[in-house]
Amino acid sequence: MSDTADRPDHPFLDAMRKCQIYDQGFDDPRKVRKAIAAYFGMVSFVDHNVGRLMQVLGETCLGDATRIVYTSDHGDNLGNRGLWGKSNMYEESAGIPMIMAGPDVPCGVVCGAPVSLLDAFPTIVDCVGLARNPADVDLPGAPLLDVLAGTAPPRTVLSEYHAVGAATGAFMIRHGSFKYVHYVGMPPQLFDLAGDPNETRDLGGVAGYAGVVAYCEAVLRKVVNPEAVSAQAFADQAAKIASLGGREAILAKGSFGFSPVPGGTPVYN
Repeated sequence: MSDTADRPDHPFLDAMRKCQIYDQGFDDPRKVRKAIAAYFGMVSFVDHNVGRLMQVLGETCLGDATRIVYTSDHGDNLGNRGLWGKSNMYEESAGIPMIMAGPDVPCGVVCGAPVSLLDAFPTIVDCVGLARNPADVDLPGAPLLDVLAGTAPPRTVLSEYHAVGAATGAFMIRHGSFKYVHYVGMPPQLFDLAGDPNETRDLGGVAGYAGVVAYCEAVLRKVVNPEAVSAQAFADQAAKIASLGGREAILAKGSFGFSPVPGGTPVYN
């Protein structure tokens, strides 16, 4: 439960809080502590299972011949800025771990180059010694060992979001220490992660940073057309809603607390 003054005033985030209303339930600091403790418990459980895996690799004498990549699909805001879960471009949500260990991986080295989950595929292909398929030449990912060595080609690492709670398309790129977040039809955000790692000062509307904002937008548009992609996403969502009988029919079904396994049937409540 963050202080109201700590909650950024931005239309995208305002719409997100109105849709994902988790923060309304945290009306007591004890509830916040319980939720954070539960999250840390889940993290500890994952760490425990990583330890079990490492133990087996050691016992089977495979540890020295195995490369391991540890990552995640997203982080969790844990109440920061009045946000819980994911669905935004702040570092608590988007700054996932990307840790690699094993043969030819320098021990204890920290690489500051932006990477993404798209890099996992070419990394695995290289690690298992497969030749790259010519059909994959235009894929945006790069092997992590190439990124670490500085031999990966220059690229713009992109993150985008159009799903639950998104009032418009959101796109994020990094330029040096700057993080630029582009919202279709809404003001952009800009953060200097070197001087402001907690992202407390939005420079997107500060006159002195107008040049950085313009440059970052130009770089983004070389990778993606934000308006076209956002429109396509919302059109696809509208078509899916229509195919399921419309908004009221979907709401009448109720909700479910977890996504069913592939082939499974959702259990509504």
